[in-house]
Amino acid sequence: MEPGYYAIIPASVRYDKELQPNAKLLYGEITALAQREGFCWAGNDYFAELYAVSNETISRWISALKKAGYIEVEILKNEGNKRKIAIDKKVKTYCEKSQDLLMKKSIAIDEIVNSNIRINNTINNTENSALSFLKENNPSLYETFLMQYQSKIKDFQKFCELFNCKVDEEDLEWTGKKINARLTRFAINYIENENRAFGKQQPPMQQQAQQYSKNHF
Repeated sequence: MEPGYYAIIPASVRYDKELQPNAKLLYGEITALAQREGFCWAGNDYFAELYAVSNETISRWISALKKAGYIEVEILKNEGNKRKIAIDKKVKTYCEKSQDLLMKKSIAIDEIVNSNIRINNTINNTENSALSFLKENNPSLYETFLMQYQSKIKDFQKFCELFNCKVDEEDLEWTGKKINARLTRFAINYIENENRAFGKQQPPMQQQAQQYSKNHF
């Protein structure tokens, strides 16, 4: 099974003092695997290799999650004792929502930090855009860019449209490294231009104070 883009750990799991931190992380991994159907078939060996721990450690984490009521574990004897792990109903309902809708919800980066909300992508990309390519093929570079620059750009959707046009004009080779480098340079220049334009519209604080005194005293 291929894990989904998001792992979901609800507050009840995150703040459960009876659970070990890595058990909570395992729960998130299960939600990523179970995103489409609400359950997954991954064995202990899969999780053990993923987190570099023993099968016995994984078994203890799963038992703790089951005991706390966060997951349901079913052994299918008719299918060679195959194990089915189901997540709780609330998270299952959440996972069944389209990932496309999650991508389109715009949440400011500072709100994400303050509210522990998942990072959402706010770009309405066409399927063949350079940003779409970067998002699909190099998600870590894409998310790092969002965290560094998205909150600094006033009209982010317009920025994305201009960047995609710029890439088309330059006939840039579509590799994650080249697109990310060009995107970063474009963002830095764009932000500097925005700041200069804003500075022309808003006089320095000293000038504003002088103008206020002239008009009111």
